[in-house]
Amino acid sequence: MDEQTRRRVFQKVKTFSNHKFWNWMNYMHSRAYAKAAQHYEEAMGIVLQPKQAAAVKSKAKEIREKWDGMSTITIDDTEGTEFQSLGV
Repeated sequence: MDEQTRRRVFQKVKTFSNHKFWNWMNYMHSRAYAKAAQHYEEAMGIVLQPKQAAAVKSKAKEIREKWDGMSTITIDDTEGTEFQSLGV
């Protein structure tokens, strides 16, 4: 994204109501979460056997939905959590 596009997005976001802003933030947050899940699934597809990868995906879904109660990912659900590089 170039600087001009960033400025346009920023200007657009500044016009949002409080409700619309948080809906947009949750949408963007969900996109980032989905991309992270895609990265992990691709990595598991390379390193793990299909049966092992399926077990990990199933357990991750269980943890997200049953343990954390997050059937939909929102900003509130992950407040205070930051990405930690794995040193790769």
